[in-house]
Amino acid sequence: MKLRTKFTLLTSILVILILLCVDIGIYFLFIQMATRNEIELLRNKSEQIIEKIGPSVILDKNQNGQILSYLPEDSAIRVFTPDLKIVQVYQQEPDIDFNQIVISSMNDSRLLVINDQKILVVRIPIQSDNKIIGVLEIAEKMETLESNINLLVIILFFATLGAVMLSVGGALILSRTLFKPITDSIITMKEIESNLVFKKIPTQGRSNDELFHMTETFNRMMERLEENFHKQQQFVSDASHELNTTITIIEGYANMLRRWGTRDQKIQSESVEAIYEESKQLRKMTRQLLDLASSQKNENIVFEKFDLVACCRQVSSLAKQLHKHDIRLHSDCREIEIEADLSKVKQLLLILIDNALKYSERSIDIHVTKEAANAIIRVKDYGIGIAHEDIENVFERFFRVDSSRNRKTGGTGLGLPIAQSIVSEHHGKIRIESAVGAGTEVILHLPVEQEDAG
Repeated sequence: MKLRTKFTLLTSILVILILLCVDIGIYFLFIQMATRNEIELLRNKSEQIIEKIGPSVILDKNQNGQILSYLPEDSAIRVFTPDLKIVQVYQQEPDIDFNQIVISSMNDSRLLVINDQKILVVRIPIQSDNKIIGVLEIAEKMETLESNINLLVIILFFATLGAVMLSVGGALILSRTLFKPITDSIITMKEIESNLVFKKIPTQGRSNDELFHMTETFNRMMERLEENFHKQQQFVSDASHELNTTITIIEGYANMLRRWGTRDQKIQSESVEAIYEESKQLRKMTRQLLDLASSQKNENIVFEKFDLVACCRQVSSLAKQLHKHDIRLHSDCREIEIEADLSKVKQLLLILIDNALKYSERSIDIHVTKEAANAIIRVKDYGIGIAHEDIENVFERFFRVDSSRNRKTGGTGLGLPIAQSIVSEHHGKIRIESAVGAGTEVILHLPVEQEDAG
């Protein structure tokens, strides 16, 4: 059963139950109020008869003519002694069977059902000189009350039927309106599944309610999925291109070596050296791809407290030995303790230093400071710089400012994406300031303490 059908069915059942409860309440309340009014009217009639005729005349068997003149239609009167012995019976309605009226009190009123007819019986004492000298009983058929009750039942039936029909129709319209975004989402998702085309659900003209927000959330999710899908396609394309380039070079030199390498020592040396360098490049690219995938899964992150200044000093010293470059470390603090993954931070620094050295023949400056709850690392080179329109693309995988220079320097275009992933793992920020011919500065903000560490 569809959710919309369930909603309509449950709503209709709930409305019917509420209407039935209301109808039953109205029915019994009407009977109670109508009976109370009839009792009050009949009591007033009894009191009027006693007042106008007089107690002694009522008890006189020879004065029945006066009582009959006051006797209402469809009713009967009985007169009792104080000990409830019948003195006289005055009856205009032969259908009233007094034998079935059993009341032991001299001052009472009851609604009885006799021979499938409602009979209202009222008894009041007859007093004279503050003494009870008899009892007057009036019994009246409630035909008007019965007809009113029957009319009420008919009115309630048709009113309830109309209300049920309106509620079912309203529930259908409401369910169609409420579940339209869900239905549209299902249709859109099925189209995406079958055609692999990302679509959005239109939101124009819709009220700003929970369903509108659900639709907007779905559309944003589609945007992210589409963006990630295209990034994945681009990544696969770029990775295939990079791997194909390296393999093509290796294959070319291998063919050259196979054809002329045994006869020409120079070709042999050149081919072996080229194959070796491209193999290193391929291995480096593969390792960086694994690092990038690992960092995006937040795997093997161990937060610990260590001195960031000492870490930068150690990494810069290692980079000096590897690259034979002048790397200067500056810090206005002797020690900056942070909570981070030591191996990841070292990898991050090596990536930034290595990236700076590829584009700069001059020295590199590293500044380490602390501002509030963040440690700030600035890696500054004085190389060729980056054009303003390229800065926002440097964190894209395989992006290179100068692809020919990157191949010569061994760049893969994966260093900065890995650096960005490491910074994100530490809930930090990374940005680049650069201009063509003025060098590049990479600025890191790493929190001193990790709120969710451990």
